[in-house]
Amino acid sequence: MKNKRYRELAAILVMMTMTVGSITTVAAETEITAEEETTAETETDEPETETVEDAENADSEAAETADTQSQATALEVTDRFAQQTAVDEALLQEASNGYSLDEALIVVNPYGMSPLSAVAVFSTEKACGGTVTVKGKSAENDVTGTFEEATEHIVPIYGLYNNDTTEVVITLDDGTSATFEVTTEDIGVDYGTIQTEMKSEASYDYSNLTFVCSTMGTLYGVDAAGDIRFFTNIGGTLGVHQLENGHLLMPASYVLKSSYYKEGMIEVDLLGKIYREYMIPGGQHHDFVELPDGNLLVASDSPDLSTVEDYVVEIDRETGAVVWELDMKDLISQEDGQSASMDSDGSEEADWFHNNGLAYDAENDLVLLSARHKDAIVAVNKEDKSLAWILGDPTGWDGVDPSYFFTPEGEDFEWFYAQHNVSILDNGDIALFDNGTAKVKRVDGDNRVSGDNVYSRAVVYQIDTENMTVSQVTEYGKERGADWYSDWISGVVSLDGTQDHLWITAGSHLHSDEENRSDYYPKDMFVQGLTKTTHIDQVDNGELSFELTISGDTYNALTYRSFRMPLYTEGKYDPSAVPEVLGSLGETSYEESSIDVSTAEALPDGWNFLLDGSKISVNGSFQTQTAAADLLAGKMILISGESQRAYQLTQTPSEGDDGTNVTVKGWTAVDGLEGQEWDIYLELDGVLYNTGYMYSQA
Repeated sequence: MKNKRYRELAAILVMMTMTVGSITTVAAETEITAEEETTAETETDEPETETVEDAENADSEAAETADTQSQATALEVTDRFAQQTAVDEALLQEASNGYSLDEALIVVNPYGMSPLSAVAVFSTEKACGGTVTVKGKSAENDVTGTFEEATEHIVPIYGLYNNDTTEVVITLDDGTSATFEVTTEDIGVDYGTIQTEMKSEASYDYSNLTFVCSTMGTLYGVDAAGDIRFFTNIGGTLGVHQLENGHLLMPASYVLKSSYYKEGMIEVDLLGKIYREYMIPGGQHHDFVELPDGNLLVASDSPDLSTVEDYVVEIDRETGAVVWELDMKDLISQEDGQSASMDSDGSEEADWFHNNGLAYDAENDLVLLSARHKDAIVAVNKEDKSLAWILGDPTGWDGVDPSYFFTPEGEDFEWFYAQHNVSILDNGDIALFDNGTAKVKRVDGDNRVSGDNVYSRAVVYQIDTENMTVSQVTEYGKERGADWYSDWISGVVSLDGTQDHLWITAGSHLHSDEENRSDYYPKDMFVQGLTKTTHIDQVDNGELSFELTISGDTYNALTYRSFRMPLYTEGKYDPSAVPEVLGSLGETSYEESSIDVSTAEALPDGWNFLLDGSKISVNGSFQTQTAAADLLAGKMILISGESQRAYQLTQTPSEGDDGTNVTVKGWTAVDGLEGQEWDIYLELDGVLYNTGYMYSQA
């Protein structure tokens, strides 16, 4: 056995350092210097009494300001994939260096995004495939994969233990074998206590890991013993699925609007390499569906972000173009069928529909949306965008004809409330997670259920669209009562397309030991002292066979959803693949402005501007004596000749000892800015700043 036989890949590190250095240099060249900042402050401190000399100086300063504008530094496009490309090139170079299997080069976390993964680089005289076995702490938790025939090999190693040394065995098809010990560093995330309980192995598949989508933005994989064997924070976690090609598609990392409305989606492998990034007008949230033709049906927001979680778009898989879009405001009144969860979620008014799940019924060409703030699954005919039916409590739906609703059948029937994660079983039945908020509609809010009477369920319904009847087929969770209650997020999927084998995530249980209560809601998430717990259950034929519990006083213990997947899939790792950016964000909404640029001060140090080819983004912070509640709106203002466009910035204030500390983020797409040069200004709490930057698209 090789004694921790793996080396740092010098070529990769050098190239990565060069890449980072070049980006740093560009940033340094475009920042306002400390000397300029000091000069601006000195000028501001001059007495206000004006003399003839002062007027002449003012004219001179105005001329200097105009000259400064004309000399603004043009933002240069930052290649978002430069580091990844450098790693690809270095690995391909190392693969040609003739390492034998016995002396294979092992590189841990080559792309910096998957710390529990590695690659083995070696050559064979003849084309040969083989097997990788990543040893578990027990035999049933071994991770095994294969690799294709070749003479130069860059073989992925998945399933390394966190902050530990893992034995890895590589065996060629001709019987040649080598064993390595590979050590990883700590991922540095506290998920609390992770425990598993196996009640029955009969239907449990040890070859799959449980992939957990933490609400705090990390995706991690856990084996049957509860050990973490995969981790990444490359993107978001509200809507992660395996594609037909074996790769993962997940939300991109950049936030268009607080707190989880992302700019689009990224296609990645488990080494953390990005193959495609899809930019979407209105962004992405919660979910997507891969359609039979490969296109992507994505939960989105109105393109101008004036309303959220009420829009769906279809994205052409090869071009990124929007080829179909649905605005639920065209079909349903914002006042109809309101959920009592709207009073306990703490959501903004723009979130009137709250679509948190999508499903596609290919047989009937229906798009199903899970509308939490309507307590309803809404089906829309995809071809003509007309309303097909609504599954849910019909109370309070005054603006929709009753014929669109189903009549319940069966003594044990219950409606669902504030649900998540709709899916369609092979026989057409509807599965969803009934969060169970209030157990009544908003109009009956005085009768909402609370205390020990709260419960959540995974439930399957059978619908008859000819007779418009619905019956309840099966449920799980009610019997576990308040101890299993999860008021938001969570989900359920079938492991085999039937009701017999369900994978359930109850991801948001909050409990106060002091008050001995569990009826907490999203707005209570940050209440101090609450224990956060996720229950992930495999339920076979109505009985619990396996449970994974994640619990502690950490927000990382809360889980959006989870799914089952092997580490080695059909998703081929390809270091020669060139990443693509597809689609666009569309033109960002703005207001006309008419600022006097001669009043602009130099922007203080510490602000960052980035042009990535799709958008201009800015982030920074400032301190003010203005109270948080009285803070004026922040704006990024682009000026070209007589045209002035003001874009809203997102400001997060917090009270400090010396005033209000404000963190600022914002962006604008480059769409609509073509053919002109735009000087960039910021307006922060009523003060105008010249950033010293300009944007020009050749």
